[in-house]
Amino acid sequence: MRKEGERSMVTKIVYILISTERDTYLEQLWYSLYSLRLHNKEANVVLLTDKATEETLVGLRAGIKEYLTAIQVVDVPESYTPKERSRFIKTTFRKHIDGPILFLDTDTIIAEDLSTVDLIESDVACVLDYHAQLDRLIEGKVIRKRMNDIFGLNVQHENSYFNSGVMLVKDTPIAHRLFDEWHKNWKIAAFDKGQCYDQPALMASDLACGHVIKELPGIWNCQVLTSIQYLHRAKVIHFFNNTWEGKSEWSPFFDDEIYLQLKRSGKISAQIKEYLSDPKSAFSSPTYFTSKARNEFMLTLVGATLYSGYKQNGFFYRMVNMLCVCRYAIIRMLRHGKI
Repeated sequence: MRKEGERSMVTKIVYILISTERDTYLEQLWYSLYSLRLHNKEANVVLLTDKATEETLVGLRAGIKEYLTAIQVVDVPESYTPKERSRFIKTTFRKHIDGPILFLDTDTIIAEDLSTVDLIESDVACVLDYHAQLDRLIEGKVIRKRMNDIFGLNVQHENSYFNSGVMLVKDTPIAHRLFDEWHKNWKIAAFDKGQCYDQPALMASDLACGHVIKELPGIWNCQVLTSIQYLHRAKVIHFFNNTWEGKSEWSPFFDDEIYLQLKRSGKISAQIKEYLSDPKSAFSSPTYFTSKARNEFMLTLVGATLYSGYKQNGFFYRMVNMLCVCRYAIIRMLRHGKI
């Protein structure tokens, strides 16, 4: 039964899963599905996967089927790597399902009712990557260079670079054309240039189609690792699959242990159910804000090396710390006229 005030959603929820027993993508999906059903009990939820993954959905791994409306196997070239298979399905999912679609990455947690997505009129809509335009992103120059290296496109005057982890896609000619371009450009990136990225290909496709992707409000894809601006109103919280140093200290959803726990038991623990029922509060204390400039420093080789050394109390960190202590002592003596 629907909650009071909850609308019957027309838009289908779509996930993509390429997984084996050796990874934790299925466990991420399991948590995402559980959180989705807490707020959207009657949603039509479709899982797109390949034959190899579908055959593993037995035993403990079969638990995710409880939350799905349908599983649809997509024919993917067997020679592709797991990442290539995932991107193959992602750049073609529009043609596999009828009607409007809200695509969600597996590393998302649903915080609220999603039925108002039906009211959004855009053919295709996404949230800006890291909630900021390219001019403000730490990786902005890298992304612009990548666009030129892969596609020969000068995007110095383009500022909208979208995150593909959450996508609203209508069943319209505009959306179908965008996906045709996206799949073509992804194959150029992956196989001609050896860079299996889907977001640069999405940007190239949007440009080719005349900027058809519209900006989705940040609450639909709250990327908490880079901004908490939308967390208090978030409908979808996006916990990234990446290797950022120290992120496991911020939230249990950044820590591999909760996914390994589910893999071992095949059951969501009472503690994790509490986190999933209130994901906007599922963060460690104390947790501190950080500015763009400080984060830029942490992403440099110097910052990353020093932080890693600090965590391990390594020789290099201790040596740099000693130099800093000596420098501080000299500065204090200079200020007091003792030198």
